[in-house]
Amino acid sequence: MRERAEAGSPMSRCPNCSAELADEYCPRCGQRRIHLQELSARHFLSEVADDITNFRTRFKTLRTLRGLLVPGLLTAEYLEGRRQPRLSPFKTYLVCAAIFFFSAPLAGFTLAAMLDADQSGVLRSLVSVREAERGLEPALFNARFDARVQPVYTVTLGAVAIVFAVLPQVLFRKQRWPFGAHVVFALHYVALIYLLTVAAGLSRRTGLSIDLAALGGYIVILPYLILALRRVYEESTRAIVLKGAVLLLLTVALNGLANFTAIRLTLALV
Repeated sequence: MRERAEAGSPMSRCPNCSAELADEYCPRCGQRRIHLQELSARHFLSEVADDITNFRTRFKTLRTLRGLLVPGLLTAEYLEGRRQPRLSPFKTYLVCAAIFFFSAPLAGFTLAAMLDADQSGVLRSLVSVREAERGLEPALFNARFDARVQPVYTVTLGAVAIVFAVLPQVLFRKQRWPFGAHVVFALHYVALIYLLTVAAGLSRRTGLSIDLAALGGYIVILPYLILALRRVYEESTRAIVLKGAVLLLLTVALNGLANFTAIRLTLALV
């Protein structure tokens, strides 16, 4: 069972390596002493700023990505104070966003691929209108769209992570975790979605339809989400499955909204 530090009670042992703590930093592994207020929104934003200005992944990156594949492991380890071996949640998010950013063209996230998958013809109509407004040839329009869609989609998924953190705050309010704890969970979860999005895109290159690729992604997400919630929030199986189903529906809705927003913002920016 997870042990939580009470407010005002300093840790006597390092949660990362179990060495005795006499000072602010562990004499064995070098991790700083963990304080309860570090899960406050103010501290979280401060850490985000520090991560942006000190982006050094080194050997922690591969270890972090391996840990991300184990449902809830990175979040549980971070909340329990074992942070030294892996990247922080925001760095993990940035690494996975970068993987998506550079893999997106190979995974079929281009305007040409989107138009091929546009069975309704809505996107094709929007593109035709925008091409006429801008007076651009289709080849140039496609190139300009492709250069903008990945960063726009990355930004919209970043907003999704913050929105996604709100519902666990409500669903697990009895556990009294600070909001920053739910943001940590959301960042790790959205980081995984980046990787699954790339995997789904690559699967389409084998001839799999966009609908089947998306369905396969959600089939993977559901058990992952339930196991991650169980590891982090430690409620009954029935409660976790019900709340996991609610969060999966939110995932589907937010992912659809992110796609809708990213495409229209990109068209506006071309």
